[in-house]
Amino acid sequence: MATTRGSAKKTGEKKPVPPPTNVGDFIIVLVMTVCKKILLVDTSVKIGLYFAGVVIGSVLADMIQLPRTYLSSKDNFFNQYFVKLGWGWTLIILTAFITQTSYVYSLGKTNLVKVHLLRLCMGTFWWYTMVSLINYIESVVGVCSGKGPIGRDACIKNGKSWLGFEISGHVFLLIHNLLTISEEVKIFKDWKKLGEMFEDPDCPTNKNIKMADFLQGRKNYRVLGPYINGTFVIVAVFMVLWEFMLIISTIYRFHTTSQKVTAVFMAVACWFGSYRLILGYSKAGSLKLLQKPGESPMKFTKIG
Repeated sequence: MATTRGSAKKTGEKKPVPPPTNVGDFIIVLVMTVCKKILLVDTSVKIGLYFAGVVIGSVLADMIQLPRTYLSSKDNFFNQYFVKLGWGWTLIILTAFITQTSYVYSLGKTNLVKVHLLRLCMGTFWWYTMVSLINYIESVVGVCSGKGPIGRDACIKNGKSWLGFEISGHVFLLIHNLLTISEEVKIFKDWKKLGEMFEDPDCPTNKNIKMADFLQGRKNYRVLGPYINGTFVIVAVFMVLWEFMLIISTIYRFHTTSQKVTAVFMAVACWFGSYRLILGYSKAGSLKLLQKPGESPMKFTKIG
């Protein structure tokens, strides 16, 4: 009986109490926790929320006349300097995030970093193509408010109004930004796990990785960690800004409900084409030119 109690004491030993946390560390942990709550929501869930939000918000806006405010003007600061340049801002922050994180999990291989950045070229293609399509549809699907000129340009040149089907470019752009960000930052769910793998001396053998590459990756993880966390926080700030501006674009009557919903479908189609079709089948043939977020020799996160 004594032996049993002795073994129980050994197996039931308490873990050492961690050292006290100072105020600075507590604030960092709190900020990172909030940012993770904002960014690491499943993309499919976000799509459902955005779609429901745009539909409900648009219907309510049609039923209720909201008071005009500074934000209801298309000339407000956020619209002029952020939303209209939205894809540019998203490109900047995601380029920084992907460059830093892929340099870590690709073990310092710059050629692999460039491959991961190619996903943003795909996003840029969709942005340019869809914005051009929106402008084209608006120019051909509509009528002039007066008799005489035919075509949008001629109608406007003659001082009349063109009544066309103007798909909401703002709604498309904002949701395109949001879904791209959501897909690219999801690797952060397993970022702590990657750090633990770099501390495992058996990892190079288990993953069939050269020791020199492994040590380089561990060094990159430690050195770039604070910068990656800072970039992650900035990405979260832009996520909140884009979602806030999506609400503004939805509840004020800049476009009809059908024009906003069409924009949602276009943005979701771009996401599906990129992250479910193209990247979903990137293991075959020349499409291997593209890699999924987190794809690396470390195999630290679930791909797809």
